[in-house]
This record gives sequence, structure tokens and C-alpha cells, in this order.
Amino acid sequence: MGRKKIETLIKEKISPYSLNEKGKSTIASLANMYSYELLCDCIDIAASSYLNYDNEGRMTKESAEDFINKIGGIAYNKSLSPIDQQINYLLNIGKHQFSYWDKPKANALLREYIYQLQVYGWTSYMITNDLKTDSLRLIKESRNWSDWTAKIENWIQDIKSWIEEKNSDEVRQSGTILPNELIKDLPGNIRKLCEQINASYECNLFDCTAVIMRRLLESLLVISYQTLNIENEIMNKNGVFHISLDKIIINAQENQTLKLSANTKKDMMLFKDLGNYSAHKIWYNCTKGDIEQNALKYRTIIEELLYKSGIKQ
Repeated sequence: MGRKKIETLIKEKISPYSLNEKGKSTIASLANMYSYELLCDCIDIAASSYLNYDNEGRMTKESAEDFINKIGGIAYNKSLSPIDQQINYLLNIGKHQFSYWDKPKANALLREYIYQLQVYGWTSYMITNDLKTDSLRLIKESRNWSDWTAKIENWIQDIKSWIEEKNSDEVRQSGTILPNELIKDLPGNIRKLCEQINASYECNLFDCTAVIMRRLLESLLVISYQTLNIENEIMNKNGVFHISLDKIIINAQENQTLKLSANTKKDMMLFKDLGNYSAHKIWYNCTKGDIEQNALKYRTIIEELLYKSGIKQ
């Protein structure tokens, strides 16, 4: 049934031409490999990109054939993971950017770069975003193949040095407030804050714990707004700095794009206050009880924001 529907869609696109037996065989193979919904998208993409018309508005036979031949490749690319899709895109950009381009070696370098980022703790979302921005910019700004390979190899070495530095600067902690199972695969900067919260609590440094808890809460809220493309809602009038945490929390409590749970909306201000008291109140010292009685609430808030921010998938 799906094959017949796909054939009908294609016939409509290439009318007055029709599918020959080879074309029907190609469509049958694609219908067995990919979903109907995916092929519909691919047909639309191929039609807008490859169907051409002569001066009298008639579709050219060559473009109709090209349109059919391109559907399979588009379907293959769209079925890949976001990272693999972006790798293929970068490989294609490099091929057209430089007079010489060693595709197998370029592919190996990009995958080594991605592997090192994963080892360092980057999420799939963060890596995909990097491939779309910084990695793409690197190719476009490089002078030639040799220039690009030298730069990407330097990037790889830089990440390896980050990993060595991270390993040599490990925080000793036991996951008391934020369990190690929750934080083990987080990006380096976020994981460090989580580890410091645990370590300071376990060493009875409760004012330190409260301040870092506040910092992590604010960081994850800001990243969540950035991920959802609504960061402008928490910027000052000049669009230069973020508004204060209490105002961010007030916005977050009502924000229909962020859609936080009821408990998170209710409890966030508690940890803002706890951090503020520890940082600014002259006569206040945070105690173990202040944190211990609210540890589960904090863990619940942080776990929700890790998903809202896209840091955890």
C-alpha cells in the first residue's frame, strides 16, 4: 500500500512523464527501506531542488530523471543520526570548497574530533551544534586542505589536553547531593559544579555548597532558555546582560515554552535564597540541616533542568 502511494506522489510530481519499470523497481526498494512519512518529505525536497522547467514552463525529462534518482540519497541522509547528517554535510562542503579534498581522511578526522568531544563529556546536542557552527566555519575560513587538516588536528590535540587536565584535577566526592549516575556523562563545566556541590557538602563546607547550588541552578536555567531560543526573555533592556536570578525564576514559573513542573516552580526560589544568604548575609552560616532537608528537592530541580536544557537526552 505504501509503495503504491509513493508511486502516485511521484507520478504527480513528474507529470506528464511516467515511471518506467526501472523507476518502479527503485521506488519499491525505497518503500521497503524507509517509512512512508520519510519518503514523502524526501519527495518534496527532491522536487523543489531538482525539477526544472524550460522556457515554455514544461518540465525537462532530464530533471525528472534526476529528481527520481535523488530521492534515495536524500532518504539515506535523513535517516542518519543528526551527527552523521552533519558529518556528511561538512564532507560535501569541503569537497566543493577546496581543489583537493581527501574525503576518507576528512571523515576520519571529523570522527576523531567527535570522539574526543564525547570523551570530554559533550552531549550529542552540543556536538551537533558545534558541527553546524564552529566546525562549518573552520572549513569555510581555511585556505586549503592542508590548512584545514592542520587546524582540525590542533583542535583534537586541544581536546585531549582538556581531558588530561580534567583527569588530573578530579574532585573527590561520593555523589551525596547529586548522584554520580546522574552527573557522570555531563559536560565538563556542569559536571564540575555538581562534583563541587557534593564535595563541599561532604567536607562540611555548607556555605560553599549553598553558593555553588545557586550557581548551578542559574546556569541550567540560562542554558534552558538558550536551548529553547527564548534567551531574549531573560536579557536586560539593552540585551547585554541576563536579568537577576530572582527575575529569571519568576519568568520561568510562568513561561509556557519552558513548561516546568509544579514542584520545580515552587522550590527554585528556596535555593536562590540559600545561596544568597551564604554569599551575602554577614551573620548567617549555612548548616548541614539547611541543605540536608532540601537535598531531594534540589536534585529533582536539577535533573529536570538538565533535560530542559538539552544537556541530557
